[in-house]
Amino acid sequence: APASADVVVESELREILRRIEPTPTQKDGARRSQANLRRQLQGGGIGERILDAYLSGSYRRKTAIYPLEDVDIIIAIDPKGWPAAMFGLSDKPQPSIVLQSFASALRYRYSETSAFTQRRSVRLELNHLHVDCVPAIAIEGSDFIWVGDRKEDVWVKSSPKRHEAALIEANQQNDGLVVPIVKLLKCWNSGLPKSARLRSFVVETAAVTLFTRTRVASLLDGLLMFLDFIAHFASDDNEYRWSSTFGIRMSWWDSMTVPDTAGTGGNVAAGVEHGQMRAFQRHAESSREHLRKALSARSDGTLQRHLWSALNVEGR
Repeated sequence: APASADVVVESELREILRRIEPTPTQKDGARRSQANLRRQLQGGGIGERILDAYLSGSYRRKTAIYPLEDVDIIIAIDPKGWPAAMFGLSDKPQPSIVLQSFASALRYRYSETSAFTQRRSVRLELNHLHVDCVPAIAIEGSDFIWVGDRKEDVWVKSSPKRHEAALIEANQQNDGLVVPIVKLLKCWNSGLPKSARLRSFVVETAAVTLFTRTRVASLLDGLLMFLDFIAHFASDDNEYRWSSTFGIRMSWWDSMTVPDTAGTGGNVAAGVEHGQMRAFQRHAESSREHLRKALSARSDGTLQRHLWSALNVEGR
């Protein structure tokens, strides 16, 4: 007997996952580059002010997709290594000064490579990879850290370790399906027009929040559920009954809210403009419709076409 549509869709989704997985060469390059960076920062004046360094971001959480373009490294610093804290004028130095110190140190060590300060990190642009160095201050007795914000010149509470733990918990509760679903959603999001695309961490956090509180039976189930959840904020044509929004908000009269899974009380979707949010919702509705059509397709070719359209994988 011919395979049912959901079995074929699941097989196609596994193939898409294979195509969007970073290559072994990219992974090896990322591993070597971040290890070399840590070695480079061990020496000199900056090395004396570094207490620890560890990987963070999607590469660490194994939710990165092809092409693997950046790696995040948290660099735990001794705040007393900077004058303001050293002389007791403050318990922490100014974030802008710390970021500038790291930018100077990286430019000295990588003289033929660009290094520039971003809002909360210093980006080192290598030929094959961008490495974002995030200076941070550990909060003693916890897994929280302070991350410096150059724009506001304040320290912001965060916890990459809690972000990772929340993903692991959701993934374990759903038999290992959440990590691949997040990758497929990142693929979908990256293919959206710039006016509709969100930061991938916002999409991942929304997915982890949703799948911590609901259960999925397959990749297809997870995709349909996420797209339906996003679409239901603007549409009544829903696949599921949503009795809760789990703290996530997307409304005409309010900005978008996706609570930080680290429990800081922050909103990881802060800064998403209203038009961008609405466009994101419309594309979720459209992709959900393509998934529906894939399931009712009468040929494998039509099924694949709708599935690829749903996930914006044309040309990958």
